[in-house]
Amino acid sequence: MQHKFQAFLVCVTGIFVTVFDTSSSIVALPTIALQFATDLPTAQWVILGNSLTIAALLVPLGRLSDSVGRKRIYVTGCCLFSAGAVLAATAVGIYPLIAARVLVGIGSAMTQSTAMAILIGTFGIHERARVLGLQMTGVGLGGIAGPAVGGLIVGAVGWRALFAMTAVAMLVIALSGHRVLERDKRHPTERKPFDSTGAALFSAALVAALLALTLGPRMGWTAPAAVAVYAVAALLALAFIAVERRSAAPLLDIALFRVGAFGLGALGSVVAFMGISSTRFLAPFFLQGVKGLDPSRVGLLMMPAAIVTAVTGPFVGRLADRFGVRLFANLGIGIALLGLLQFALLDAESSAWTVVAALMTVALGLSTFSAPNSTSMLNAVEPRAHGFASGFVNLCRNTGNVIGIAFGTAIVSLTMARAGYAPSLDEVAADADRGLLGAFTEGLRSAAGGLLVLTSTVLMVLVAWTWRVYRSSRAERPAPPERSAPSG
Repeated sequence: MQHKFQAFLVCVTGIFVTVFDTSSSIVALPTIALQFATDLPTAQWVILGNSLTIAALLVPLGRLSDSVGRKRIYVTGCCLFSAGAVLAATAVGIYPLIAARVLVGIGSAMTQSTAMAILIGTFGIHERARVLGLQMTGVGLGGIAGPAVGGLIVGAVGWRALFAMTAVAMLVIALSGHRVLERDKRHPTERKPFDSTGAALFSAALVAALLALTLGPRMGWTAPAAVAVYAVAALLALAFIAVERRSAAPLLDIALFRVGAFGLGALGSVVAFMGISSTRFLAPFFLQGVKGLDPSRVGLLMMPAAIVTAVTGPFVGRLADRFGVRLFANLGIGIALLGLLQFALLDAESSAWTVVAALMTVALGLSTFSAPNSTSMLNAVEPRAHGFASGFVNLCRNTGNVIGIAFGTAIVSLTMARAGYAPSLDEVAADADRGLLGAFTEGLRSAAGGLLVLTSTVLMVLVAWTWRVYRSSRAERPAPPERSAPSG
């Protein structure tokens, strides 16, 4: 029991630090741009470079951990994170800082792709949803503490102290992990070889695709540069498929996606995170532009949703272990639908608290969905592939976040353009033309409506599949023995 607690503490603290690092870096971005006398689009690569690196490496590093050992990857990742954070804290220019943040991203990908697999291997099958729910608490607390504590540190000491603090924290976690975590007990001959060519092509294709989704709204979806990125992503994806078909140990085992718990769980995860990321991204523009609130108050109004995520996870996980993970995963998407419906009904007269309530509802749905769905996906995979599955679960989350933001931005921009205004969210401000703010609100409603339809469709598929599995399991149970009539 003591070992379980120590392993849990090491893994969840590492997750907390990685989430804290990302959310606090966003707060430091304007100060960094000012100090290095650069524009904000260039400074945003401090965040973008880190995020793309994490997304690109989650699956390859998860698969690598299945081959060389999860403890080794996790501890090495903590060390690389710490080294990158030191380089970031001492960077003398914006480009060295971006490079340092890429190194931090490599470390983050190594910890995120293995932490869930380590927890799953440490705890029994009937404890998995509960422990992953507690992991969601770490994610929620990181999201709460990052902007608040990061803002205080940047204002009082400077942004360099922020990176130095995370460097020390990750070094302590690395030393603790080296002492506490157990090595993989499998014999080397039981481990699959690592598909390095497939991993390189997968990462490159994913980076190109995510870049297209991220930069498309800024450059214009039909701009020559955007079209070139689409073409590169498509060519890399085709090359990856060709390599995987010939590989003896492919990076992505396509057979896994024929397993309903894994394939449909991945689909549900991407769609669920699309909903929360899109609404969470657009809500501050509504609060600042349409309702005229100052940024500090908007930040406070965004916190209740993060608190819901932090508080709900452990309770949902415990209940899911007892009553069934698919039941709670489907229930979570249903709750998130109510939040999307609230956004779809917004208008310019809606109060700020209506937006807060909608964000809290979506967050409640996501926290109800996330741990049970992750548990369901991991239970569908053999223990030797838990590293790959852990990385893929996190990739679904990151991909859903990127697609959701791109989708929301595209719908809002098109709606504003159709109304005769510049298709840019930069124009949404309290002093903007009321017609422009009305067009933005209409676009927000349309984006929420589209996500509502998409999420409802996926939920119907998941419910139908869950019911079919339930009926099949009932049919396979042996019938109770018939009682013989009493003699005489």
